[in-house]
Amino acid sequence: MAQEQPKVPFSQMEPEKKSRKPYYVIGTLALVVAALAFFLIKGPGEPKASPKMKQMEETVQQIQQLESSIQEKQNEVFGILSEYKKKTGEDLPAVNIMNLSPEQKKVLEEKIKNEKDVSIKSLLQDILDKNSDIQNLNARVQELETLLPKPHMVEKGENHYQIAMNFLLNEKGVDKARAMELVERTALFEPIVPGFKIWNFYAEDEYGTFITQGTAPISPNQIQRKVKKELVDAKDKAVAEKEKLQSDINEMEARRVELISQLDLLNQEKQNMLTRMSDLNDQNQEMQTSLNSVYYAIDLPKVLTEKGIIKGGFLRATKLQKVDVALFNKSLDLRGDAKITVAGADFQLEKIKDITVYPSFFKAGIDYKVEFDETRQNAVITLLVTNKFMSEKIAIAVE
Repeated sequence: MAQEQPKVPFSQMEPEKKSRKPYYVIGTLALVVAALAFFLIKGPGEPKASPKMKQMEETVQQIQQLESSIQEKQNEVFGILSEYKKKTGEDLPAVNIMNLSPEQKKVLEEKIKNEKDVSIKSLLQDILDKNSDIQNLNARVQELETLLPKPHMVEKGENHYQIAMNFLLNEKGVDKARAMELVERTALFEPIVPGFKIWNFYAEDEYGTFITQGTAPISPNQIQRKVKKELVDAKDKAVAEKEKLQSDINEMEARRVELISQLDLLNQEKQNMLTRMSDLNDQNQEMQTSLNSVYYAIDLPKVLTEKGIIKGGFLRATKLQKVDVALFNKSLDLRGDAKITVAGADFQLEKIKDITVYPSFFKAGIDYKVEFDETRQNAVITLLVTNKFMSEKIAIAVE
């Protein structure tokens, strides 16, 4: 399968660059060592591959080597293009430098022929020569790929295990338990990136899977080196943290000896701590009460207006104002009986005409209800949806 190369201006084409507790440190160190062993040591007891599987693996390895050579050639071309731009201050025409058409090749040859600067002519000739090398390498890749089954092109979000199981279950009809057993004893590669080619082989109850770069901008070997470096760095970091932890332990031991010699002081600190805990518990209770209470100011509308708690006007709805919380001098803990009793006599009213709750987004009959006695001298406000009133400030206008 031919590799599709990007068509961009020569000048723009460049290679893609891309204090814990003891048991945490020990666990991290063990994980790093295990991961390094996975990459660096081949486990014993693996079944020997059949000649056919070995031949397929060797073919895939040849493809991988060729793709690596292609990438090296491409990087060399990028370097030449950069040098050309540096010398001439110009970009070459936008063509597919990795796969020149006969017409494009002819244009480049003509440019080489007419170029008087020997060094620039040499650069252009190098591009032409390396393009030929890349085309030959691609042709060899295509030739080798015809000897193998069709590969799987990795897409975003896929992983090697998923691809392997899908191949065995859906393409080869292998029983799930057997497929899991085959995959379990096969070395899978992670992480994989879009563009990788994964070659799956299954014959006579033998499964093999191999990976090549394909059209991806980075090779499997580059990824593996990067992962190994990250693991080594993680190991070094874990060792440094372990040493730091040991130093901390030694310091703590010295401190422990010192603290033992100050037992009386510790006992006093203990008592102080108990007192503080009691104070904190009281504060917590107060905070809980505050969080679960509604704060309200209750009075005649005129008085509430004079205090600036509510404000209205001609053709304007009456609204609760942002005022000092101290004006809401009454509170009700909503974890208990969520009712507010209103007596008309407290406001020099013979009868209570109406009761209004502000802000107006609290709806009568939905969020709260008002019930009057037979004489309308007293009323009870029941907060129906208590969680809506928690930590809120409301004004109750009695008229």
